Amino acid sequence: MICRDIERMLDLFLDGELEGRSMRAVALHVTRCAACERLLQRAERVQDVVVASVNDAAADVDFSRFWPGIAGEVDVAQRALRSPAKRLRAVARRPAVIGAAMAAALLVSAVGLWRAGMSLSAPLPTNNQARIDSLVSDAPSVALLSEPVTNTTVIWIDEGTK
Repeated sequence: MICRDIERMLDLFLDGELEGRSMRAVALHVTRCAACERLLQRAERVQDVVVASVNDAAADVDFSRFWPGIAGEVDVAQRALRSPAKRLRAVARRPAVIGAAMAAALLVSAVGLWRAGMSLSAPLPTNNQARIDSLVSDAPSVALLSEPVTNTTVIWIDEGTK
């Protein structure tokens, strides 16, 4: 495999989503190629920062009033189901309750999966800032936005259609 192939597969490699042969090939290439090893280390650091940010945000969410509110809406919906006219009104209200419950379940599942996938021994970077000295791409369009107030940099790469 060449470096360009490895770059395309690094995210899948980190997430363990490659089939066995491809996982081994990427791992072997990264051990022999310093440039690809650096890319993998950067991707791991980004993933660690994202995991920590999601965990911090999830820890700050107060669900104490959320579940009792859902239970109250379920009781209202169950009472409304006793007659056909009330059933129609309950159906119109239920998508919001179901959507809220699904969103909460998704958030809790995502946090659980992120925590399960985290390596507890890997230290978080103390400084996740990067400086871009140059940007070279064979893509037809590349744009860079740097916002010094929020210390945010966004890179857009339009690879076009092939």
